[in-house]
Amino acid sequence: MPKLKISDRERQNRTLIAIIQSGKTMEDINMGKLSKLTGIPMSTLYQRFGMPEDIRLGELREILRVLKISESEKERIGREVI
Repeated sequence: MPKLKISDRERQNRTLIAIIQSGKTMEDINMGKLSKLTGIPMSTLYQRFGMPEDIRLGELREILRVLKISESEKERIGREVI
């Protein structure tokens, strides 16, 4: 059976999670620390990472701030993901 092409929404979700995961790696922050620094409960973070379309704007802003995501990456998120 041929491999199916992923939807645009799934590509956007994967891009957003990849940017966040990259930021976590660069800042050496695990989920527990990210939860503590953002004030977002760990269970909520896991839910949001499982279903990125449910991430609230305020939560995304806090995550990007804590991970020190550059302005160019934020612009990329705005163009490609949102």
